[in-house]
Amino acid sequence: MSDVSRGVRRRLNPRRRADVGPERPAALAVPETAATVPVTAPRNGVRVRACVVVARVRGLSEVAARLEPPRVVRLLEEFFATMTDVAVAQRAAIDTLLGEAIVVFYGMPVPRRDDPMRAVRTAVAMQRAFLSLRNRWLARREEGVAQLGLAIGVAAGEVLIASLRPGAWLDYTAVGDPVNNAAELCGAARGGETLLDEAAHASVFVRLEGELRFTSRTLGGRGRNARMAYRVTPQRGGLRVVPPRPMLDPVCGSEVDPRNAVREQDRYFCSAACARRFVVDTI
Repeated sequence: MSDVSRGVRRRLNPRRRADVGPERPAALAVPETAATVPVTAPRNGVRVRACVVVARVRGLSEVAARLEPPRVVRLLEEFFATMTDVAVAQRAAIDTLLGEAIVVFYGMPVPRRDDPMRAVRTAVAMQRAFLSLRNRWLARREEGVAQLGLAIGVAAGEVLIASLRPGAWLDYTAVGDPVNNAAELCGAARGGETLLDEAAHASVFVRLEGELRFTSRTLGGRGRNARMAYRVTPQRGGLRVVPPRPMLDPVCGSEVDPRNAVREQDRYFCSAACARRFVVDTI
């Protein structure tokens, strides 16, 4: 995730909402019905309070290495469309779509008092939306998706806004510890886990303790050098993963779990021996 922390690009044209996709980063993703405050260009070289959310699909690179490129592209398109819809609903600025990760900001260009709350709620909503998306992939019998999990890091603090091109306000970058911290927390999070830094936790704990559960986690170090993060989960249980329906081995007739089966010619087999026998019989 070091690329995420180094390459945070600013796209602030609200009319380019339709450009969201795996190859073109989205603009300031604010729905027209919710944009009650006019969008203006942020001043160059100023410091603002912001919240950063970095979400990454763990295991997608390994799955992509085994699938055909068109299937990988379809998975990425569905993932980014789902995550951007969640971010837009919470009035986030979608910063970067990078590989298998998405970076969103709160507080740019207009800081609001509830930025930390919306950032944390976005992370929780992303986890739920990803579980729902993965269930659809499992029902569709996509190969290898059962091992995928969404890791999210959320950090708050002061960032510096600087223009990448003098005289042009469409390209901005945010520099500061929250950007790096969110990327590091995302890298430390396990699949299906959301981690907050201490600043984000302090900003939302009192107001969200009725709907969310916060538990501390030590990331590394000892004594004063120990780094603390806070895992956030809903008070009520969310979606559960729906296992795929068992398939019948066309050779021996036994039931096969598609997640652990041997696949050959779009059929599932209990063993490599049955798969070879099937291929020989069909030649």
